[in-house]
Formats: sequence, C-alpha cells, structure tokens
Amino acid sequence: MKKILFLLALLMAMATAGAQNASNEKSFVDKLYINLGVSAGTGCDNVHPLTLNADIGYKFVPRLYAFLHGESIYGHSDAEGLKTYVTSQNLGGGLGYTFYKDDVTAIDLRGTVSTSVGKADWKNVAYDLGVMFRVGRGPMKFDFGVSFRHMSSRTAGIGSYNGAFFTLGVGI
Repeated sequence: MKKILFLLALLMAMATAGAQNASNEKSFVDKLYINLGVSAGTGCDNVHPLTLNADIGYKFVPRLYAFLHGESIYGHSDAEGLKTYVTSQNLGGGLGYTFYKDDVTAIDLRGTVSTSVGKADWKNVAYDLGVMFRVGRGPMKFDFGVSFRHMSSRTAGIGSYNGAFFTLGVGI
C-alpha cells in the first residue's frame, strides 16, 4: 500500500511540474546571463586602466540576477616620462537589476566586487557601481555601460584608483 501511495504522489508531482512548464515558464537556459566586454577607465594618479571582462550569471526573477565576474586588468602608467604597465587578474561577483525593459532596450543597474588572484603585479580590490544599456532584438544584445570604480590598491608604489569606467560588449 505504501508503494502505491508513493507512486501516486510521484505521478501527481510530475503532472504539476509539467503544467508549470507549459504555461510559458522560461527554461534554465533562458535565465542565463552572459556578458563579454572591454572597459576603459579615466586616468587617476597617472594610471589608465583597460580591462577585458566576462560575466556569467542567473536571473532569479525576471528583473534580478546574480553573476560571477572575471577580468584581466592592464594598468597603463606614465610616471616621470617612463611608460610602463601593470597587470592583474580579478575574480568576483555582483548583482544586477533591470529597471527598464522593452522589446529593443533594457537598462540595468549593476554592482560588482572583485579581488586580484594569483601573482598579480597590481594587487587590488575593485568596487564598481554602474548603469548598463543593452540594445538589440533577439537573444544577442550590444552592451554600453558607464560606471564609477574604486580600486583599493594593495601594491606598494601604486595608489588607489577612483574614476569613471566605460564599457562596450555583447551579451545574452
């Protein structure tokens, strides 16, 4: 008798799961958030950062998503006439909220925190808060963003960075 009740409960659970999917519920793949981009920052203390970045995340509700963030930073500097650069690989995460969305455009507010990993020339913790404009029809979107970034430097001889960051990228 217990086996029959268990099988009946299992069949009922499977029936309701199928009904939820049939009512236009998005699949796991539709809720993924992926973004690849390049960012450039304004100069601060003779450092001009340039980054290549990637984000992958999940939309928990239609307007709120969390993501993992990875970037490679190149800090170009021109101190005392000597042009040099420092590198850093940062890993972190963030949250995003879509506060406007229509058929062609979306505007997101995003916050990101990341820290340098490995043998980085420029050890830092980066905090970023910005607005991302996503434009395009279909799944592929072009991203344009502007943000404020604070990078707390932990490397001797390199000061902390505060400046505007501008981003171009593609995403789904």
